[in-house]
Amino acid sequence: MISFLRDSIVPISVSLALHGLLFGALFVSWESEKKPVKRETPKFVEAKLVKLKEQTTKKAAAKQPKKIDLAAKRREQERLKKEAEQKRQAQIKREREAKAKREEEKRQQEQEKKRLAQEQELEKQRKNKQRLQQEFEEALKAEEGMLMEEIYATEAQSYISKIQQRVEQNWNQPPSARTGMRCTLRIQLVPTGRVVSADVIESSGNAAFDRSAVQAVKKVEVFPEIKEMSPEVFERNFRKFKFIFNPQDLRL
Repeated sequence: MISFLRDSIVPISVSLALHGLLFGALFVSWESEKKPVKRETPKFVEAKLVKLKEQTTKKAAAKQPKKIDLAAKRREQERLKKEAEQKRQAQIKREREAKAKREEEKRQQEQEKKRLAQEQELEKQRKNKQRLQQEFEEALKAEEGMLMEEIYATEAQSYISKIQQRVEQNWNQPPSARTGMRCTLRIQLVPTGRVVSADVIESSGNAAFDRSAVQAVKKVEVFPEIKEMSPEVFERNFRKFKFIFNPQDLRL
């Protein structure tokens, strides 16, 4: 019996304590309900209500999912794509224009190089042609000169024969003259044929024969044949010339 009581004291004590706490809580709650609650009228209720409504609207608006305009998005994508394509086409165009410009410059440079080469070739041909023409003219002049010299020489020889004949006609043979004697005189004339001077430049070895030859030339005084010859023949051959006096009809 004693042990039963000892074992029941602790649970009973705990149960009583819990019931006491529960009763106390109920009593406090009843007392608080009995006391009147003093409420103060809030000032500016309307302003607070507006503010609360705005916040509520904002919260409601924030909670609403954002609508996506797919058509506008597609239009924007199309615009960006179009702009990118335009930029790409513009870049391609610039590259083509730059390439065309480089090719045109290269073509012009090649044309200029060809033009210069052609000009140089034409200038070379012109100089060669000019050189050949000059050589031809010089050769022609030389040939003409040789031909004229032959003509002048032939004409001069014919006049020499006439002059020789006139001198022999006016020559007085000295006693000491012999066959084969000859001397060379230098005779100077004027275009009218008049004798200016006659001098011995190569003696025959016989002074009398030499003097007789000079006297014969001076005795002629004027050679009329000189007037008949051309000025070229006179200037080349008879203004001052060598005359070989060699009479063929000398007596032994």
